[in-house]
Amino acid sequence: MNYVVLLAMMAIALGVVGCGVAGLATGWIHRWERGRVLRPVAHGLSHILSGSGFFCICVFFLMASDGGSLLGGVLLELLPVGIVLFLIGTVLRGVATFPDR
Repeated sequence: MNYVVLLAMMAIALGVVGCGVAGLATGWIHRWERGRVLRPVAHGLSHILSGSGFFCICVFFLMASDGGSLLGGVLLELLPVGIVLFLIGTVLRGVATFPDR
């Protein structure tokens, strides 16, 4: 059951990354966020970074749930990298709502 949930969460993370790429390429913003977002580039980057971080976290838990084979320590570094990417994306999402000077 863990595999189904983690694969669904990975699909959602890739969807968030896709929205970020669309935002960077075209300036597109979700309808419910158009009133708050004042910097579309920072908003697109925030989607890409937070989606990539969430994807890394999901991959870590997907691989770690198969019995403990951690691929020679590479997988152990995937969790902190994912957490840092997710936090940077969250901070950028807040920056996207601040007005320019």
